[in-house]
Amino acid sequence: MSSTATRTTPPPETIDRPGGDRFVSNAMLAVAAVLLAIQVMAGHVIPPVTVFGVLFLVIGIAVGRRRTRWLLAIAIVLSLLYLGGSLPFFVTNLAHPESPVGFILEAFVALATLTTLVGAVLGLRDPRTAATRRPIAFAAGGLAFLAVVIALVASSGVTTEPRQADDVAIEAVRSTFPALVSVPAGDAVLWVDNQDPFHHTLVIEGTDHRIDLPASTSVRLPVSLEPGTYRYLCDVPGHESMAGDLDVR
Repeated sequence: MSSTATRTTPPPETIDRPGGDRFVSNAMLAVAAVLLAIQVMAGHVIPPVTVFGVLFLVIGIAVGRRRTRWLLAIAIVLSLLYLGGSLPFFVTNLAHPESPVGFILEAFVALATLTTLVGAVLGLRDPRTAATRRPIAFAAGGLAFLAVVIALVASSGVTTEPRQADDVAIEAVRSTFPALVSVPAGDAVLWVDNQDPFHHTLVIEGTDHRIDLPASTSVRLPVSLEPGTYRYLCDVPGHESMAGDLDVR
């Protein structure tokens, strides 16, 4: 007499289940942490960055507690919105590794956001993605390490120019320029001191004068200006508040 053993096949894993998605949750919390770090280093609150930081934090916590389709969909939409809206800042900051803090933070937040996006998309396609998503985390970590190395190498070659006796000083502090700077007419030298950990520029409108200002460095800019009032500014995206007037007499 033979007996037949009865086997019970467990039901396939579903997306909507308790326990959360740690991969997406950790990536979103990483984005929120870097966005906070950006504002701490800047020394002031940046409203759009704050809003996105709070959203990534809240949704990241929610995804960590329970994985549902709608939470993963929100994570995808939020990541796409941030990546699309931040593209000008990514392009500018990632083009200046000689300013290591801004370069590294921008690289970290871009990698964490991309990790969130890819992880959430794969989670929607197949909930059993723990093994397939692991290489994504390793790749993001490797690129983050590479960003640090690039920034350290690039910043090691940056020099700062000391102020000379007759130089006119302009300081960039917490993403602000002085509202009014007096400059003698004719030949003069502007000594521009960037005290911020981020890359800036100085552009004098109506002239050919433009310089890049690596983080935490000073640059001397020779100018020759006719008497009058000139608008000067930083043309880095998001730094529109960095502007003032040069009173040339």
